[in-house]
Amino acid sequence: MLAFHGWGWSAASWQPWQDWFRAQGADFWAGDRGYWGSPQLDWPALGDRLWLLTHSWGLHWLPADLVARADCLICWGGFTAYHPELEPAKTQSQQALGQLRDAIASDPLAGLQGFYRQCYRPQTAPELPAIAPDRDRLLADLEQLDRSQLAIEPLLRIPQRLVLHGESDRIVPIERAQTLIDQLQPTAWKFWPRQGHALPVTAIADCQAWLQEVLAA
Repeated sequence: MLAFHGWGWSAASWQPWQDWFRAQGADFWAGDRGYWGSPQLDWPALGDRLWLLTHSWGLHWLPADLVARADCLICWGGFTAYHPELEPAKTQSQQALGQLRDAIASDPLAGLQGFYRQCYRPQTAPELPAIAPDRDRLLADLEQLDRSQLAIEPLLRIPQRLVLHGESDRIVPIERAQTLIDQLQPTAWKFWPRQGHALPVTAIADCQAWLQEVLAA
């Protein structure tokens, strides 16, 4: 299992999933973009089977050689492009991202806290530790997020593709999730009621139960 977090998150967000998969005998590694501390981008030696777990923008920083070897993709809160194609939604999305960029440039910790509140809605976001994140890394990755365009074709070669998305997602609205589903053609997918963009950390048990059901079919 190799896991890739979204913008503004860290490898720590995968801890409950690491515990769950390791309890079932699976190896687990989580990459880290280095917003708090050093990046973790060198994955360990791979076994016979490879599963990829992604949250949000994590789908966009998957190395191509891992995608080519993957047997299963589990994607939470994913998207093909961060901004919608049609106006006025496109301009509104770009303006919102510009506001986030300004907030991070001014005060990265406060800016991220505001972002987390949006991620967790309709749940309540926890307070982030009072540790200053790396402003430059956040802004550099935010620029990549702004221009993001997913390469779908390689992902279609992964035999099993699963998509999970919160119906109340404020970061990646459900319309953009539907665009991903239309293009990715997942083997199974589910929209989760009363859940937002932080779905993989706010509905862990429910997601695990669904995955067990789908993977056992």
